[in-house]
Amino acid sequence: MHFVILILVWVRADSIEDLAGPLFITHPSDPPISFTVDEDDRFLAYPLPGLYDSPESPPEPTIMQQVFIGSRIIGSSDGFSFKSCNGKYISSDKFGVVTCQSEAIGGQEEWKPVLTDAGIAFENVYKKYLMIDEVAGGGVRIRADADDVGYCETFRVYCQARFKYKPKTKKKDKGENIGSEIGKKFQSYGRNIIRSESDKRDLKKARTEGRLAEALLDKREKAKSDRYCK
Repeated sequence: MHFVILILVWVRADSIEDLAGPLFITHPSDPPISFTVDEDDRFLAYPLPGLYDSPESPPEPTIMQQVFIGSRIIGSSDGFSFKSCNGKYISSDKFGVVTCQSEAIGGQEEWKPVLTDAGIAFENVYKKYLMIDEVAGGGVRIRADADDVGYCETFRVYCQARFKYKPKTKKKDKGENIGSEIGKKFQSYGRNIIRSESDKRDLKKARTEGRLAEALLDKREKAKSDRYCK
């Protein structure tokens, strides 16, 4: 029997696209906190002293209750939901009370991430922002009734490296290089035989029809770019 050991590497989420997948959501309060749920689905701002002390390695969760799964909401252009390890969704009501007890996605479970210079803010369906709020005794709680984005409303979010969004490289149109890459095989001195958009269209059509070599020779002869073509 073979066992596969999966090493999870966490990196800073620096784009909205990075929020699709496992997430570790933190805030640089004093002490730093992370979003956490307990076995009774209570949503907590769990203190993690020393969370950012090691600049060489990004912070990472210590227990699975600190991991939430971000997903784009179908039918919404910018809406996300965030599900706990208990299968419940983070939601907020019109009074700004935040819980993680909903088993289905509705309006109160929808969040709009907003990218800022310092991190990511989260706007709810009532146009209010998620925030940390200091309480008596030095602790903090999470609410969603802020009108603007500032320090208390900006979170540091980490995603697994294997889920981090990688922009696709734009493939070059083969038609753009048809003369420079293929045409040089059929003309001397490497001079380009494509002189107009019409030439490019003709060669693309010829390639589709399987007569590219013949068409290139015809173009070379007409351009008189090779005295041996006659």
